Amino acid sequence: MANRAPTFSLQRIIFLAVSLVVCVQVGWWINVQIRESRRLLEARTQALFASRAEAWQMDSLSILAFIHANPDPSSRSGAIEGRYVPLPDLRQRRDAIHRRFPHVAVVLAPITSQDLPLLDGRAFLTLRPEPLIELQNQRWHSVFRAASEGAFMVAAVLLGFVVMYRKLEEELDLKLRQRNFTSAVTHELKTPIASLQVWTETLFTRSLGEEQRLRVRGLMEKDLARLRELVGNLLDVARAESGSLVLHLAPLELEPWLRGVCEAMDERLGPGQLGLKLEFGPDPLWVNADPKALGTVLENLLSNAFKYASEPRQTTVTLDGDGDDALIVVSDLGHGLAPKDLPRVFHRFFRVGDEMTRQVAGTGLGLFLVKEIVTRHGGDARATSRGVGLGSAFTIRLPRIARPADQPADAPAGEAADA
Repeated sequence: MANRAPTFSLQRIIFLAVSLVVCVQVGWWINVQIRESRRLLEARTQALFASRAEAWQMDSLSILAFIHANPDPSSRSGAIEGRYVPLPDLRQRRDAIHRRFPHVAVVLAPITSQDLPLLDGRAFLTLRPEPLIELQNQRWHSVFRAASEGAFMVAAVLLGFVVMYRKLEEELDLKLRQRNFTSAVTHELKTPIASLQVWTETLFTRSLGEEQRLRVRGLMEKDLARLRELVGNLLDVARAESGSLVLHLAPLELEPWLRGVCEAMDERLGPGQLGLKLEFGPDPLWVNADPKALGTVLENLLSNAFKYASEPRQTTVTLDGDGDDALIVVSDLGHGLAPKDLPRVFHRFFRVGDEMTRQVAGTGLGLFLVKEIVTRHGGDARATSRGVGLGSAFTIRLPRIARPADQPADAPAGEAADA
């Protein structure tokens, strides 16, 4: 779809730009948190060092107060006599420091070059390692919390953007497919109507021989069949979307039914034009199905195999069992599907390419109807392809049932199918 590229490219650019801005903003916020946590750590560390200085000051003042309370007697008589003044017990001083400054330890030998010696030189003041380790851990916890919050914020915002982008893309894609559908339906209606008008005028304005009249009648019947098929598909899709598509399920033997539908479709498209090849497994397979609705599924798949392949066509229809399921595979050697188109091939109105350049007629409803009908049968429909130009295969998986009791094992295939 050529006209999708500019719009979606602009959306991607806007999405990437907004994502980049969000990531930059969150990165800046995380950087601020790291910087502030580092400043807080430095401030708390300085406070610890300040508490050590206060502890030294308190101990020094206690020593000076003790000396002042116990003066030297020689100073009173005017004589100078050297004597040792006993200072307060170191254990008492240490207990006093620990009570007021629990982060400060009194050690007999310095542990770091920054440890402060007491006024009497008998011991040193140092900071306990636990508070410093706790501060460092708190900082890393705050950094980790900020990073986690930032990552969560980025993930939440980007997830929201992704959801919005996908919804917007789906809406734009649906609008484009609806536009293509309108163009396709207009073409599908205009072509047979114009053809019928030409043949009608020919019949009433010219004298034709019997052979020519029969030929014109056949062409008109083909145009009418094309219109009936289009209207039928539109009605079925409308019923499927409204939930009013009613299926009349009954036991159905797949092999004779499948053979009849394939042969009738081959005759309708032109004998031998499909290059039809039927491959059936050895065991009879029964399912609960609506033969008419399931016939619509197979007819749509065979019609696509006819429209999307060049002559000589090779279309293979395979029927086999897979455990509790029955598999119907319709494969061809036609145009094939690109990997990007496989997830959307069963979407409503979806068609490969653009209506202005597409050469194959269609409305984009056939495969959507296939998926809906098969799903309502309790089965599943899938598409596979090796790539563009290498053909495609559509697999219909339906739940198997046992052979009904009223159907004898040796019943002819035609009778079983009619039943």
